[in-house]
Amino acid sequence: MQLSDREIQNTLDLLKKKGLMGEEEEKVCDRSEEEIEEVREFARRMGQPPEVRQDRIEKLKRALETSTYNVTGEEIAKKLIGRMISDKLR
Repeated sequence: MQLSDREIQNTLDLLKKKGLMGEEEEKVCDRSEEEIEEVREFARRMGQPPEVRQDRIEKLKRALETSTYNVTGEEIAKKLIGRMISDKLR
């Protein structure tokens, strides 16, 4: 199992907060504070809900309401198989 610099730094921060580690051992990774802050900002943004494309939603709603939304069995199968592969890789 590999640990990222961020995971290591988070663990060290937690140990320091609990008083289980001295100041001289504080920094382990060679990343700058700016790089660490960029990663924190990215992680924060990833935790937010995705942007909604209202125009697509409205188009799909209209197609469903008028029974003009058609999806082939092949398209459904491709999505199912893709999802299964994606889940296996996690």
